[in-house]
Amino acid sequence: MSQTIVSPSPRSLARPASGIAAPGIDARWLQIGTLAGLLALLLLRGDPGVETLQAPVCIGAALLAQAACCRLFKVPFDWRSPAISGLSLSLLLRADALWLWALAGALAIGSKFTLRVRGKHVFNPANFAIAALLLAAPDAVWVSPGQWGDTLWLGALLVFAAIAVLGRAARADTALAFVACYGGLLLIRCLLLGDPLAIPAHQMRSGALLLFAFFMITDPRATPDSRAGRLVFAACVAALAYWLQFRWQIRPGLFLALFAVSPLTPLLDRRLPARRFVWSGS
Repeated sequence: MSQTIVSPSPRSLARPASGIAAPGIDARWLQIGTLAGLLALLLLRGDPGVETLQAPVCIGAALLAQAACCRLFKVPFDWRSPAISGLSLSLLLRADALWLWALAGALAIGSKFTLRVRGKHVFNPANFAIAALLLAAPDAVWVSPGQWGDTLWLGALLVFAAIAVLGRAARADTALAFVACYGGLLLIRCLLLGDPLAIPAHQMRSGALLLFAFFMITDPRATPDSRAGRLVFAACVAALAYWLQFRWQIRPGLFLALFAVSPLTPLLDRRLPARRFVWSGS
């Protein structure tokens, strides 16, 4: 299927070249509701890894960066994208200082406007901010892969909410491919080492992993347009994440793997062209 290409003028930042509108409710509303509900739940539970001030700082910085970039590039302001990025950073990123949370929000939105190929994001904004800060200041920021515990009900809640969101955004294939590949690698490792099956089951119930799989790697504006391209993309992220975590003992390997594989998206779009995704109401 052919794809119309629009030159990357400033106004092309606001709309993709071609695509299909997601039917029904815009998935971003569902995503904001899910992420905000999860954050509120963790705060009410008194989760020690969730800081009260982090959400307003991250979201506020993201909104200010969005407003500044919209003014600079002369495109309409939309608060939904920075809200999603800010909520994702609030749930995943940990830092020693408030200014690092603010920097994370600004980096996320700045990458969305400046790191683009043919009018499309190269990186998921929140993932870019997390990876950039992990690489630049590894002693001051971190991500806890096992945060929120492995409570089964929390995992089920996150998965069911994610299915509702991904059904609207038409990216469930990416999440399921990643989970299948990554889970399969964990299972193979378990069998080769003779470990009990409870170990990979425990690893797959990580709240951070589920949030990554269903809300970050599935970003429709930073993943390949074609289904075949998305399956290849998800498998590459899973394989690299596994290698980083178990060969080099890099705990935030998921986020660094997505950061490293994301530049392949423009290449996959060229080799496997398809219609560009458009948010409902964009």
